[in-house]
Amino acid sequence: MSAPSAAVLEALGSGRAEAALALVSEWLRDHPADAQSLLQKAECLLALGRRQPAIEAARAAAAAAQDLPATLDAIGMFLVVRATDYARALEVYDRAIHCSPADRALLHKRAWVHLYLGHFDRARADFEAILATWPGDADALKWLADLRRQTRESNHIAAMQAALAAAAPDSVQAATLHFALAKSYEDLDEHANSWRHLSAGNRLERARLQYDPARDRAFIERIIGGFPQLEPPASDSSGESPIFIVGLPRSGTTLVERIIGQHSQVHAAGELPALLEAIRVAAQRDASRPGTWLELADTLPRLDAALIAREYLARTRTLRGERARFIDKQPINFYYCPLILRAFPKGRIVHLTRHPMAACYSIYKGRFQEGGLPFAYDLSEIGEFYLGYRRMLAHWHHVLPGRILDVAYEDVVAALEPTARRVLDYLGLPFEPQCLEFERNPAPSTTSSVVQVRRGLYDSSVSQWRHYAEYLAPLAAQLAAGGVEIGELSRTRHCKEL
Repeated sequence: MSAPSAAVLEALGSGRAEAALALVSEWLRDHPADAQSLLQKAECLLALGRRQPAIEAARAAAAAAQDLPATLDAIGMFLVVRATDYARALEVYDRAIHCSPADRALLHKRAWVHLYLGHFDRARADFEAILATWPGDADALKWLADLRRQTRESNHIAAMQAALAAAAPDSVQAATLHFALAKSYEDLDEHANSWRHLSAGNRLERARLQYDPARDRAFIERIIGGFPQLEPPASDSSGESPIFIVGLPRSGTTLVERIIGQHSQVHAAGELPALLEAIRVAAQRDASRPGTWLELADTLPRLDAALIAREYLARTRTLRGERARFIDKQPINFYYCPLILRAFPKGRIVHLTRHPMAACYSIYKGRFQEGGLPFAYDLSEIGEFYLGYRRMLAHWHHVLPGRILDVAYEDVVAALEPTARRVLDYLGLPFEPQCLEFERNPAPSTTSSVVQVRRGLYDSSVSQWRHYAEYLAPLAAQLAAGGVEIGELSRTRHCKEL
């Protein structure tokens, strides 16, 4: 009998996790040290919502893998991506690198696990080990710039410039190095140089994308049009009260997640894809069976909220932790506020706001996972998306009065305790002093703000965009023409005023 790998994968792919588990368990009775099959068993157990047994199976697979770096890498990826057990993943990558110390990909992966866990010195050591052999590695240079403020005495600008000169002009590596140089020159207060590299990096990223801003605009307008009236009270089929943190990327959502996540009654589950997945399941049961993004928007108002709640809870079962409440910090869930509150009438939505120019500049200088935010690499497209987002949130406040809490990033920075108390009060949670010590939150963080949220509060980013006011002037004019006040806003009210 040969190992049932293909049959197990087929059963898992068709949603028959119990059958897949039976197949692999039968094989393992006679082959208990088959690392690949033990890893498949872990996949089956996780698909069944049995996270801890899945992790134990992955550990058994690691023990059976002995000195095989490729197998250890596969186990490490399972623990990182599927099981989100970063501490055990680190043990596996330590072993893999011990077996293959010159493997650049393994060093990168271990460095990322260190980043998630907040081990910044160890991450730096891995990136520096990469550069010792591959001095032009763009990702390593970028992270060394991000992990600490660059100074005149200590920076990697010369190495970045040399790597940029050697890279293909339109390559991913060149774009990465431009972003790294932009951050480095910003640290040195050389804002003209910073902007030159930032705009070059964004041009390269935008050139690789197939993106039509009109599609996003139509998506937003169709969703708004589908919920034209005051939302009536919904019946509660789930009994759950999840906390959704939404807003634009780089608006402070991770910061507020870390604050709330310090509470003894709350588990921070991270940026979950489960809501959109649940919505897609419900949409496929609609008579129209939408096949495009815009068709999906048209179906949203008539979807079965109870089905969405069941699917969402099933998909997050292994990620919600053991505490009474949990946070889903998927920023773009702002599209679906009415559906969230139909599915979970006792749920809460915390919406992060930020000064419009600061928000747009922060998106432009961020570099996101490929394809994740296609509007983020052109200032006029950022502006257009921002106007649609503002229009949508204003509409949600109109049809969901008092149901969404706006929290300004600037208020968090300037008045942490009163802002935290206001948030906790809205969530129905008692104030706990440890919520103010969010930088001590030991939970892993995998967002683009992984470094910033462990630094404690700082206000340097509040007005950083002003250094680039000359370059951002067309964006400011675009936002002003769309009705957005660019001056000092009244912070928490600004989405409701549009």
